[in-house]
Amino acid sequence: MGLFDRMKDKATGGQDWAAQAAAAQELANQHLRDAGYTDGSPVTMANAGSVGADMYADREVLTAYGNELNRIIAIGHSGTSVIRSAVDTGERISGNPWFQLEVEVTLAGGAPYVVSKREMVAPMFIANYAVGSTHDVKVDPADAQNIAFTS
Repeated sequence: MGLFDRMKDKATGGQDWAAQAAAAQELANQHLRDAGYTDGSPVTMANAGSVGADMYADREVLTAYGNELNRIIAIGHSGTSVIRSAVDTGERISGNPWFQLEVEVTLAGGAPYVVSKREMVAPMFIANYAVGSTHDVKVDPADAQNIAFTS
């Protein structure tokens, strides 16, 4: 090993930067595949437009969905709920599944009633929405069928 080889090892900390870059690219490709934007191959000039368009469309849906939940949480009446059924619709957005939930909702002083709600649930939180689980909710004062989970 020559002088410059030792200096190179010292400067890079013995790291193989090309291997790190390749691993980072593979991780990015995996995330794009898991989100449904690619088949796991890298984004190229040939597919960048469609991948970007899909991401932008998902962002618009997620923004509208989040804004509606935030609106209900801000103005809604507090209640409790029990998940009665949860069915994966097969739809995905940014890799997250949409579920059709049947939820029994109870407001203070009121009789329980059933709401059918479409909810996006990140895979890591699916267990929280098991049948029989209880949650605090906010109920839209203008439409009692429109709820947002707060717990």
